[in-house]
Amino acid sequence: MQPLLSPEEIATQAPGDVSPNRLPAGRVFSQRAERLRALAGGHAMGDFLLFCARIADAQQQELERLIPLAPRPDADTLKRCRQHGMPPLDAQGAELPEAWFDAFTQLVARLEPWSPPVLQSALMSVPGLGRSALDDLARGILRCDENPDTVIELALAPLVGAALQVTWTARALALAEHDIPAGFEDSLCPACGSHPVASIVRIGEAGHGVRYATCSLCACEWHVTRIKCVLCHNTKGIAYQALEGEEGALNPGVKAETCPECHASLKIVSMEKDPFVDAFADDLATLTLDMLVDEAGFHRAGRNLFLFTP
Repeated sequence: MQPLLSPEEIATQAPGDVSPNRLPAGRVFSQRAERLRALAGGHAMGDFLLFCARIADAQQQELERLIPLAPRPDADTLKRCRQHGMPPLDAQGAELPEAWFDAFTQLVARLEPWSPPVLQSALMSVPGLGRSALDDLARGILRCDENPDTVIELALAPLVGAALQVTWTARALALAEHDIPAGFEDSLCPACGSHPVASIVRIGEAGHGVRYATCSLCACEWHVTRIKCVLCHNTKGIAYQALEGEEGALNPGVKAETCPECHASLKIVSMEKDPFVDAFADDLATLTLDMLVDEAGFHRAGRNLFLFTP
C-alpha cells in the first residue's frame, strides 16, 4: 500500500475549469468493445472478455436504434432535480421503462449464437419465465438486490444488465450536461442514481489529471475529488494497490483505491498511464486485483453489470 498526496495538495494542482458532469460518448459501447478485445490478448480470462466485447458490440447497435426514441424529462422535472440534487433518470425508484425489454430481446437475438453453454441453456428458458419474472430481475439489478431466485436468473443477469445499460445510456444521451445536478458530489451517479463501476483520471479536454466516477448503468461521469473515498468521502489514510508481475504489465493504468474508514475498494483507471483505458472494461480485466484487496480486508465497491451477480 502506498499513501497518496493529501486532498489539499491535490486541490492546488487541479485545474480551475472542470466540467462537473460528462455525458457518455455516442460510441461508448463500440469503444468499450475495442478495449475488451485488446485486453483479451494473452489474458487468462480472454474468452470471457471476448464474449463481453460481443455484448458491447450488440449494445452499440441497440443504442443507435434507441437514441432517436429516448424520451427527455420535462422542463419542470429537470429544474426540480437540479435544485434538489435528484437524478433525473432515477433507476431505483422510478417505473421500469418499457424500452428495457425491447433492448433485452434484441440483445438476445444478436448474442444467442455466440453465447456460452450455460447462457444458452438459460436463454432457452426465457419464454417459460414470463415477462414479470424478467421485470423483477431487472428491478433487482437496478436496486442492487443480491439474491436472485434461481440459477437461471443468475445466468441471465449479465444480458439483463446489458439491456438496462443501453436503455439508460440512450436516455442519458437525450440530456444536456446542464440538465444533470451539479455541486452535489456524491457516491451515486447524479444522472440516474446508480453506483460507479470505477473512477477514471482523464487527460485532454476533460482536464489533465481530473478524476471522474463512471456510472455502472448510464455511463455518465461525475467529477470527484482525488484522494477521497467516493463512497464515504473520507480523505484520511487513502491508499492504493496494483497488480504486479505479468498481470500488472497488462494493466498498468489500473489501481485499487482503498479507504480505511469504510473498508471499501474502488478501482481507479488512469489515462495518464494508458490513454486507452475504459473504466468498465478494465474493471472486468482486473478481477484478480479485487481478490487481492479482499484478502487485505477491503470489500469491492465498484459495480459491474457483466459480472454474474446482480
